[in-house]
Amino acid sequence: MTKQLHVQVPATSANLGSGFDAVGIALNYFNDLYFTEDEHKDSITIELEGIGQDTIPRDFNTNLVGRAMKAVAVRNRKKLPKGGTLRLVNRILPSRGMGSSSAALVGGILLGNALTDSKMSLDDMLTLATVMEGHPDNVAPALCGGLSVSIMVDGRTMTNSIPIGDDLSFVTVSPDIEVSTEKAREALPKTIDYQSAVFNVSRVSFLVSALFTKQYDRLKYGLQDRLHVPYRIRLIPGGEQVLNAADKAGALGATISGSGSTLIAFATSNEVQIMDAMIEAFQSHGVEAEGHILKCCNHGARFVE
Repeated sequence: MTKQLHVQVPATSANLGSGFDAVGIALNYFNDLYFTEDEHKDSITIELEGIGQDTIPRDFNTNLVGRAMKAVAVRNRKKLPKGGTLRLVNRILPSRGMGSSSAALVGGILLGNALTDSKMSLDDMLTLATVMEGHPDNVAPALCGGLSVSIMVDGRTMTNSIPIGDDLSFVTVSPDIEVSTEKAREALPKTIDYQSAVFNVSRVSFLVSALFTKQYDRLKYGLQDRLHVPYRIRLIPGGEQVLNAADKAGALGATISGSGSTLIAFATSNEVQIMDAMIEAFQSHGVEAEGHILKCCNHGARFVE
């Protein structure tokens, strides 16, 4: 019987200000991955649609989805189908802080596991995704959905996933500028002072509790950060002005999405005005940008019938 699989993986926004490398949220904007087994082929070929057609590798051994599928096959000690077609429909912009690499890894892990007897548990898949990505803040919400708060314990990833209701919107504005994870890491200081550590511990605790109790008017305080935002915002032309524009247009708080260059604002009203104000602020600095008004995706990655 020919195997045909379809996986849908959400975009994610990590860090959320004070939650550096620990907190992330899944958003209802998706990449779709399709695998069709073909017993008449002797290799797996890749077809690309949407974003990245000219830059994403089409070789199965070097493509991130293919690498994740192969890693699962090794873990499950079972071979992938010899031949087939992997069709990737990409909507998530790369190098914009919206979890494009995590979506590829998580999608590949789900496909690989399904094609090799589904021997990996959700926790196993989460840990493998974290190892391949380097940190859990994007892969955890991509796989588990909701607001994911993650830690590493003895080499394994643990995450608590909290559902977020549709009463809260997330306005993402992505400028036509890429910020690589490597460049964003290089912008960070080697050490921080004790007061900054205490500041962030209090702020991330306040952020999660404000989201959990739906005290959205307090989000702006929980989003305050001293570990990465002050350093990375300099990599985004007009970034400070865009955040200020979101605030003036009625946002409940705004910060960098992931490591940038996307900026994300939280809102319960005036979403269109907030998005337009952020885009206009970028344009005033000679930078074009595109925006989306999104909700939390509470189910994470899943197979689609």
